[in-house]
Amino acid sequence: MIDAPAFVVAASKSDGDRVASLTMTRDDDAARTVSIVTRLVAQYRRTCPLDRQPPPCSIEVRRMIPFHSGLGSGTQLAMAVAQALALMAGDGQADAPSLARRVARGKRSAIGIHGFGRGGFLVDGGKRTENEIGRLVARADVPDEWRWLLVTPPDSSGTGLSGEEEVNALARLPEMPLSLTERLCRLTVLEMIPALGRSDCDWFGEALFQFGRSVGKYFRPVQGGQYADPRMADLVEWLRCSGIRGVAQTSWGPTIAICCANLESAESLKTQILADDRWKSCQVQAASPLNTGAAIQL
Repeated sequence: MIDAPAFVVAASKSDGDRVASLTMTRDDDAARTVSIVTRLVAQYRRTCPLDRQPPPCSIEVRRMIPFHSGLGSGTQLAMAVAQALALMAGDGQADAPSLARRVARGKRSAIGIHGFGRGGFLVDGGKRTENEIGRLVARADVPDEWRWLLVTPPDSSGTGLSGEEEVNALARLPEMPLSLTERLCRLTVLEMIPALGRSDCDWFGEALFQFGRSVGKYFRPVQGGQYADPRMADLVEWLRCSGIRGVAQTSWGPTIAICCANLESAESLKTQILADDRWKSCQVQAASPLNTGAAIQL
């Protein structure tokens, strides 16, 4: 989990349910945000226990994560709305999996759910039945001094798979080979987690790259290549040739995340990327690790 970009959601009692997007964004994104939150509120009211129903609320989205950029925007917005509604109902003890069920999240990955509650580096162990929330099998803090440099190509809004498009894409893939699953488990448990404990950014980064490359090969038939965007594939190749080890696509992309040992190295790399004509139009920002759950201010 990282500290930015992030959602900031405010809720207050009202004489009826109202939703507004106060984010500095395009009009269509603002309208889409309002539509999504309105559906989330209705979903929450249908599924939460009768004795925990929130009062009529006014909800404002004041900051947002770009949609479909591989940054978990759908889950984080749903969890933020669910948390706000639970608090409005005096149900502050509801845990992250319970909140997720009330807004119908967790059908696939549970990383964003557990991350909302606890932050840090998390390992989703999958689930045994369709209706379960994926099990959190490991969690570790990420060194505070590390930074994640996020690079998103221009004109990429909405390029990441989601919803029915994601379901259909996954249905076209063959079952993941056991050998690949075992490789991913080894990279995670025996390489990445120990490297976090040692604050070894290079070792962690190499394992992260190998993990992402292996997963990218598996998803290539449905995302068009090992990476979702050819420009980002070129960037990965350039970074690796430049000695940068920790680079991987975020979820369905197209955003690329680069693991940097500190803020100075992240800012230096940002300058180099934006100085290159191939990527000067990209959005590039540095984010800090977030080793705590979502912040709540009453």
